[in-house]
Amino acid sequence: MLLPVSLMVAALTSHDLYLKLIPYNPAPGDMVRVEYHNGDSFPNSQVSTKVERLKDARIEGGKDFFQFRIEGTATVADAKAPVNAGNFVAVSRTVPNFIQLDAAKFEEYLKHEGLDEIVAWRKQNGESAKPGREIYSKYAKAIGVTSITSDAYAKPVGFPIEFVPMLNPYEVRPGFALPVQVWFRGKPAAGLTVEASNASPSGEVSKTVVGKTDASGQILIPISKNGLWKLHTIKMERRQDTKEADWESFWCSLTFEVQ
Repeated sequence: MLLPVSLMVAALTSHDLYLKLIPYNPAPGDMVRVEYHNGDSFPNSQVSTKVERLKDARIEGGKDFFQFRIEGTATVADAKAPVNAGNFVAVSRTVPNFIQLDAAKFEEYLKHEGLDEIVAWRKQNGESAKPGREIYSKYAKAIGVTSITSDAYAKPVGFPIEFVPMLNPYEVRPGFALPVQVWFRGKPAAGLTVEASNASPSGEVSKTVVGKTDASGQILIPISKNGLWKLHTIKMERRQDTKEADWESFWCSLTFEVQ
C-alpha cells in the first residue's frame, strides 16, 4: 500500500530510529527506562514508533524489554540492567516497511544520506526520473555500563547491520577518537556514510558527517564533548526481485554516553 504524499515527505525527516537509556550507568540489577526516539530532532523524538513493529527488544544476553507504551512522541519500555557488573547492550529492530517517494524526493533523500552510489546507479540506468520504491528496516543499539567496564560492547549482536565499537565508549574522553566498525551481513561494510550527533550536558547539540567507512568497515569518531552520542548510517541495495520494491535499505544507529 502506498503512503499519502504528506507521509512520504514526513518519512524523510522521521526515519532515523535510536534507543536512549535512562540512565546509561545504572547499578547492577536496577531498572532502566528505554526510549525509542524517531526522527531528526536528536536528542528528542518527533514521531512515536508502533509497538507492533518492534522486534528483538532486549538487553543482549539478558531480559526482554517490557511494559511498552506511548508517551508523547516517544515509545517507551522498561528493562532490567544485568546483575553482573560491566557493559551491557540494549538492542531492538523494526519489521520491514514499504515506502514510495516521487523521483525528486527520493533523489533528495539519497543525497542527504550520502548514498551517492545509488544516485549514480539510477543515473547510469536511466532511473533518475523514476519514483523510489523502497523497503526499509531499522536496527538500533545502545551501550550502557554498570559499576565497571567489560568487553560486551565489542561483541556483535547478529543484526544484518550494526555498529561495533573497537574501544570501550566508557573509556573514551573528549579530545580522543572512538574507532568503530560497521558490519553488514556478518562482514565489514566499506563505503558507508557515518553521521555522529552529540547532546552535551550543557544542552548544546551538534551533528557531523564524519565520513565513509574504509575498506575494513572502520571509521574514527572524533569525541569532542561529554554527553549523549548517536551514530547513524544506512546501507541500501538493489533488490533482485523488484516486484514489491526496487531498493532495500538497512538503517543503523548506536547510542552511548561519554561521561
